[in-house]
Amino acid sequence: MKRLKQWIIVPTTLAMLLANAGLLHSQTAQSLAPGFNALELEGTSTQGNNCQVGNIQPQHRVILEEEFGSLTFSVQSAGQLALIIEPLNSAGKPVASGRQCVLASAPGQTVELPGYWETGNYHIYIVDSAGGQSYTLSISQ
Repeated sequence: MKRLKQWIIVPTTLAMLLANAGLLHSQTAQSLAPGFNALELEGTSTQGNNCQVGNIQPQHRVILEEEFGSLTFSVQSAGQLALIIEPLNSAGKPVASGRQCVLASAPGQTVELPGYWETGNYHIYIVDSAGGQSYTLSISQ
C-alpha cells in the first residue's frame, strides 16, 4: 500500500509541472480596433526554420476587432529573423493556407509586413535558425 501512494505522487507532480510549463508559453492577446495607438512588444525569438512554424508556440496573439485597410507589423532585431503571421479559424485553430511570412535578408534588417487585414484572431511567430534573439515587434496603422 505504501508503494502505491509513492507512485501516485510521481504522475501528480509530472502533471503539475506540465501545466505550469504551458503557462510559461501562454501570451496575452492584444485586442486592436481602428484608431489604436502604435503598439510595441518585446520578446525573444524561437528557433525555427524560415517560414515553418511546426510545433512551436506563437509569441503573440492579436485580435483585430474590425478590418484594417492598412496595418503594418514590423520586427527589429540584431538577428536574421522571420516574421510569421497566421490567422485562426472560428474554432481557434491556425489556418496554414492564410499564413504570411517575411524573411530578413541580412542580420539586423527590419522585417515588415504591411497590408489589409481582416477582422479576426492571429498568431504571430518570430523565428530564426538559432533562436534566442531579442526583438521589438511594432504594430501600427
